[in-house]
Amino acid sequence: MKINKRLTVYLLNLFLLVIFPTQAQENKELAQEIANPLTTMIMVPIQFEYNENIGPVDDGTRSTIFVQPIIPFELSEDWNLITRTIVPIIQQDDIFPGAGSQQGIGDISESLFFSPDKPTENGWITGYGPYLQFDSATDDYLGYEEHGLGGSFIALRVDGSKTYGFLANHVYSVEGHIGGTYSNTFIQPFFDYTTEGAMTIELTSETNYNWNNDDWSIPLTLTASQFFMVGDQPILVGGGFKYWIESAPGDPEGMSYNLNLYLLFPK
Repeated sequence: MKINKRLTVYLLNLFLLVIFPTQAQENKELAQEIANPLTTMIMVPIQFEYNENIGPVDDGTRSTIFVQPIIPFELSEDWNLITRTIVPIIQQDDIFPGAGSQQGIGDISESLFFSPDKPTENGWITGYGPYLQFDSATDDYLGYEEHGLGGSFIALRVDGSKTYGFLANHVYSVEGHIGGTYSNTFIQPFFDYTTEGAMTIELTSETNYNWNNDDWSIPLTLTASQFFMVGDQPILVGGGFKYWIESAPGDPEGMSYNLNLYLLFPK
């Protein structure tokens, strides 16, 4: 009987040492895959962001839900097409004196990244393609009132627990005089670290430069998100803070807050 008990304890310890680290490693790999904007898995990030101190007298507030499905397509053995759609659902108040309240959908954007299936010799994963912005706002104060067209480029590298790189795009308004309404450059460097416990900590900046008005918007964002399995569904849940280092007219000032939910659909 004593031998059987000892054998049972030994086998249980062996199970804990072998099975749990394997599951933890799988969770970490999936969590890190979510940090990859050029993932070849279907992913649906949903982000809630709250901003205040908007407008010339800092009375405005804005709450936005960004629904951002990422859908990959295999074009050939060597190339993939990754589509990234961003749908903003906005509720805002008093963004300038007398503006009142608005709620609805803002301008929808679409990025198409043509990406080689294999990284470069230096380990970089790249993607590039057209960037489209649609005049889809349900209220004049929720968008630019004009379609936009431009290009996007992304480069990233996975180095152990770290994922880092940058996303850049430029978009021109295309109705009437090209770039007459807006001409914007967007640059997003990012650095993600995924722990052994499948938590991803990200530092990023969604910097925008308005060429027409010579205005910079430079927010710095820090988030932490934890990987979970809900049944068979992999998810990442977290939140963080955004601090506006530089604000263009009409941008928030000071601190903003966000909550994130990522739904991953492995093949």
